[in-house]
Amino acid sequence: MNMLEKKIIFPISRIHNPMLLEAWLEEGEIKDAFISDTLYRGFEQILIGRSAMDMPYYTQRICGICSSAHAITAALAVEQALGMHVPPNGLLIRNLILASDFIQNHIRHLYLYTLPDYFRGPDIGPFLPHSEADLRLSSKENTTMTEHYFKALEVSRDAHASFAVFGGKAPHGHGIVPGGASMEVDADKVNRYRGYMMMILSFIDDVLLPDVTLIMERYPEYIDLGKGIGNYMSVGGFPSPEGSTLFPQGVILQGKRESFDEKHITEDVTNAWYKPHGPLHPMEEDTVPDRSQAKGYTWVKSPRYRGQPVEVGPLARAVINKENVIGHGALGRTWVRALELKKIAETTLEWLKRLEPGAETLDRKMEQDSGVGIGLHEAMRGSLGHWISVEKGRVKHYQIITPSALNFGARDEAGTRSVGETSLLGLKIQSEDLKEAGRVIRSFDPCFSCSVHIIDGEKIRALKIQI
Repeated sequence: MNMLEKKIIFPISRIHNPMLLEAWLEEGEIKDAFISDTLYRGFEQILIGRSAMDMPYYTQRICGICSSAHAITAALAVEQALGMHVPPNGLLIRNLILASDFIQNHIRHLYLYTLPDYFRGPDIGPFLPHSEADLRLSSKENTTMTEHYFKALEVSRDAHASFAVFGGKAPHGHGIVPGGASMEVDADKVNRYRGYMMMILSFIDDVLLPDVTLIMERYPEYIDLGKGIGNYMSVGGFPSPEGSTLFPQGVILQGKRESFDEKHITEDVTNAWYKPHGPLHPMEEDTVPDRSQAKGYTWVKSPRYRGQPVEVGPLARAVINKENVIGHGALGRTWVRALELKKIAETTLEWLKRLEPGAETLDRKMEQDSGVGIGLHEAMRGSLGHWISVEKGRVKHYQIITPSALNFGARDEAGTRSVGETSLLGLKIQSEDLKEAGRVIRSFDPCFSCSVHIIDGEKIRALKIQI
C-alpha cells in the first residue's frame, strides 16, 4: 500500500482566512480530508447578562458580510421569548433589508471568491499570484470576465445602498429590531429601493447569468464534481404576512423527505477544541473551550440533524423547494446560487408593492420579561439558528449554529465527516496548489468568521494601553 501524502491549503478562502484544509492523497486522489477553523473568537458568552433587546445589534458583529441574517434571527428568538409581534409592514421591511444583504453576498461570492478559480485575471492584485492550472477560457473571455469582476464590485455597492434605504447603514444596520423594523415607509424610500433593484436585475440578466453559463460550458465536469452526501436542510425564510415563505422548511435524509423539527438539532464537540460532551440540543449546551483537547482539530463544533450531517445553502434550498437542479457539485451549487440571486431580487419588487406608507412598522409591546426563544431563518450560506433564554429582560443563555458550522463542522462522536470534508473524497488532484479542492470548498461560500463565536469567560484579560 502506498504511503498517503499530506497537503495543506491555508488559507483556503479569499476571505475569512482562518480556514485550513489538510488533505491526504494517494496517487493524486484525496482519500481523507480535515477542515479546520484556526481562529478563536468571542460572542455567545459576551451576550450573557445583556439586554435581550440589544441582541440584533450585538450578533450582527459576528460577520460583516451576513450581518442582517444574524439580526433577523436574533430578533425572532427575542420576540418568541418575550411574546412580541411584528406588524406586516415591519415584516416586509425586514425581508427587503435581508434580501439586499443576500444580493450583495451572492454577487461578491460569485465574482470575488468563486469565478477567479476559472479564469486568468491581469497581472495586478488581487489576481496575483496566478494559479496557472486548468485555465480554459480564451484571452478575450478572460479580459471580459475581469471587466465583469470589477463591475460586480460596483453592483454589490448598489445592493448595500439598497440595504441602507431601510437598514440605515450597511453592514451592521439599525433597521431590524425586536418587534419589527425601525424605519418608516414613504414613497421616496420605496422608489430609491426599486431603482437599485432594477439596476441589479439588469446586471444579473445581462452579465452574471451569462458568465456563470460560460464557466459551466467550459468546466462541465464540475457541475457534479464535489457532491455532498445527499442530506439537505432548510429552516425556511422570508415570510409573508400571511405566513407563507419564499424559502420553505424541510429536510431530506438518505433520499427521504420529512418535515423540519428543530428538536432534532444537536451539537457535539468530540473532535473540536472544547471540553468533550456528546450530542446536546443548543438549549442544553454549554461552551467550554479546551485547546488541549487531544482529539480536537478545529474550533467548529459538530451540528447534526437526527444525528446526521446535512448540507445547507442555495443548493439545499433549491432541492427542498423541488426546483430544477442541474447538478449537486461545485458548479451545481454556483448555478443555483445565481438563480436564487435573481429570484430574490425579483421578489423584492413584489414586497415593495405591498408596503403601506404610514402604517406601523414596529410594535414594542411585550407579553412577558422572561422566556425561551428560538430564532430560525435561512442566511446567505444556509440555515441559521439562535437559541436564547431571557430572565427579567436579560440574556441568561445564548447559542448559535451557523451554516458554515453545519457544512464544515468537526467530525462527530461516531467519526462521521462533515458535508464539506465528504465532498472532497475521491477528488483527483492535478495541480500543485490543490486548485480542484479549492473550487469545491469555495462553492459552499464558507464563512469561518461566523462559525466560531465563543470565548473562555474564565480567562478574560484586560488590555492595558499606555496613552
